[in-house]
Formats: sequence, C-alpha cells, structure tokens
Amino acid sequence: MVPAAFAVVIGLGALILSLPISSEDREWTNGVDALFTSASAVCVTGLARFDTADHWSAFGEVTIAVLIQAGGLGVTMYAGFLLLLLGNRLGLRGREFFGMELMDVSERDIFRLLRRVMLFIVAVEGATFALLLPWYLFENAGIEAVWKSVFHTISAFNNAGFDLQGGVRGFGGEIDEPYPIAVMGLSALLGSMSFITLFNMTSPTRRWTLDTRLVVIGMGALLIAGMGLFLLVETREGRVLDGLGPIQQVANSFFLSVNRTTGMSTVDMGAIEDSTTAALLLLMFIGGASTSTAGGIKIGAFMVSMVVVLSALSGRHRASAFGRDIPQAIVLRAVAVTILGFFSLGAGVFALELTDEFEFLPLMFEVMSALANVGWSQGITSEFSHAGSLILTLLMFLGRLGPLYVALSIPDQPQTRFRYPEAGVRIG
Repeated sequence: MVPAAFAVVIGLGALILSLPISSEDREWTNGVDALFTSASAVCVTGLARFDTADHWSAFGEVTIAVLIQAGGLGVTMYAGFLLLLLGNRLGLRGREFFGMELMDVSERDIFRLLRRVMLFIVAVEGATFALLLPWYLFENAGIEAVWKSVFHTISAFNNAGFDLQGGVRGFGGEIDEPYPIAVMGLSALLGSMSFITLFNMTSPTRRWTLDTRLVVIGMGALLIAGMGLFLLVETREGRVLDGLGPIQQVANSFFLSVNRTTGMSTVDMGAIEDSTTAALLLLMFIGGASTSTAGGIKIGAFMVSMVVVLSALSGRHRASAFGRDIPQAIVLRAVAVTILGFFSLGAGVFALELTDEFEFLPLMFEVMSALANVGWSQGITSEFSHAGSLILTLLMFLGRLGPLYVALSIPDQPQTRFRYPEAGVRIG
C-alpha cells in the first residue's frame, strides 16, 4: 500500500506538471521530464532537469510544493491524519499499516503521535516562514517574497532541495548572507532529525532512549565532520569558499554540511575538490534519521553498524552501547540496509554507464544523490537521456522506500521452528 500510494501521487503529479498550464511558456512538458520532476518532489530529492523558477509557472511551482509536502512525511501519514480529523477509527489492519509507516510506535500511540507530528510541522514551518519573510520582503516584491518564503520553507524542512532563485544558480546569490542560509539550514536539520527523536529529546537526558542517543551522537558527528571538510578543503586559495569572511565561511560550511540530506547549495557542486566529492558520497549515503524527511540508509543503520564494529574489535559477540545490548534483529536490519544500499549504488552506476557517457565521479555523485534523496548535482542532470532519467527516477523511488521495506522484512522474533548445525566461515 505504501509504494502504491507514493506511485499514485507521483503519477498524478507527473500528469499535472505535463500540462501547458504548469509551464512558463504554456507548452506541454515532456512526459519523462514531468515524471522525473514529480518523483524528485514526492521523494524529496531535489534533482531537476531544468531550473524550477525558469521553467514552471506559478501553478507548476505550487504543484511541486504540494508534492514535496505530501512526500516529506509520507503520503500515508497525511491520510491517517485526515481519517483522524473525520472522526474515523482504524481497524487492526489500519493500525498495523500506520505502525509500519511510523516504525517502532505502538498501535495505541499512533493517533497521538500523528497529532504531535502535525503540530510540530506547523510550528517549525511557521517559524521558518516567519524568519525568512523579512529577508525576502527586503529582496523582492510583496507577493513574490511571500511565495518564495513559503516555497523555501517547505523545501528546506522537508529536505527537498528545490529552489526558486532562478538561473540554475541555487542559493549562490546568498553565499555572502549568513542569515537566510542559517535559517534554512536549521530548518533542514530539524527535518532530518526524526520527530520521535526530537520528542524524546524534550525529556531529561537520563531518559533518552538508545535510539535517541545514537541519532544525536551520529547526526552531531556528521554535521561537525561535514563542516570541517568544507572549512579545511574548500576555503583554500581558489576554492569555492575562498574570499569569504570567517562568519560567512562558517555559515556556508554549516549550510552545506546540513544539506548532505537536502541538496540546497550556495556553491557550484561541480567546482568542489574531488576529495570533497568523495567524502560527500559517504555523508550522503548515511543520510538522516528514520521517520524523518531525509533519505539515505539512515543514521540508525550506520550507528548500529559502527557499534557492531566496535563490539567486535573489543572481543564482544553482542553489539552493545550505553549499557544496552542491541537485538540481533536490529543488527541484521542495519547490515541488510547498508549492504543493499551499496549494491543499489553499484547497479545504478552500471546501468547509467550503459545509457549515458559521463565522467565516472560526477556520474557516481549523481547516482548517490538520487538514491539517497539528496538532490545535489555536478551539473549533469539535464544532460541525461530519457532512459537515464527513468533510471534516476527509479533510484529516487527505491531510495525513498527501500530502507523501510528492507528493515521491515526482518521480524523482531525468528519465525523458524528449528536451527541448523553451526559451521564456520573464514573472515579476514
């Protein structure tokens, strides 16, 4: 039901975006391009075949914003909240359905969490809009300023990466302006942190769950690592952050580090060092927290994998952290999601090497951006053939739903009624 719901919304979005009313020149948009844009919006990726502000009309931009908002939390989350507003009650199948979407939330807490999530969305997006509006009123006419504030609020919080700045320049014009990029960066960070984690963080630290501790440590470490990467490598002479003041360099490094899950950028990603590109591949692959608006294999899978490694090096046969053993089912989920993520990356690069001819590193960067639902590009998105565009569309869809389904395919308790004799396998 979940992939069907996403597919239906993507299909409807593609149909609407292909209409003449959705384009600036009032011409039909190619079906593949419309499908690509719709999938990129619903899967909150941000890759675009052409500049959003230049190609799409006001109607098309509103359609994209609605698709982003629908896809950010998952179409089913909004369907559940609508049922709640209408006074309907969910049966056992319905509770299991929404429990799957919300991962480890118990059935009786689904409605309560839905209310809190919706209120949280309204609060964060409302605050982001209120902070961005004065800036855009200073830069643009009234209605344009309001719409840009609304659109960029939705895009930032939902980790989508679309922008209305025009000229395929992203937020390059704001590279010297710490205020707007700090606001959008903080909103994107909150969107990538997971609502369950943020709700748990309101409790005293001693009451934080193991999941919350791992998410906070992992996200904090990756944020600092990303900032350090840009400050150490890209502020050198002739690099993309060279010539900025210290405050601007720190603000841009923060914005770019956060946007490993969002895809917004103040610099030309095609002009960064190859070493930065290689490091960003790993940061994008990890992504944000489960049940957040971000993509990737999720920080939980990465942190559990790290705990497994540290436990193994310490001579322990059980993965444990903060005085808690991690269940074997969760360890298996983390390993499965990580390995299948690498497999999907390799398969995507292989397929696109057959359909299009690009340099290897930019092509791999594009595939990772699609699969991890990031939206960064080194300037080659518009040059893909229709076959290549369809492959990227599939990767975006797979990246949005794949980790959830791989994780849910492994039950909490073994279902087998017997065990085989053990046999060793040589490792190392």
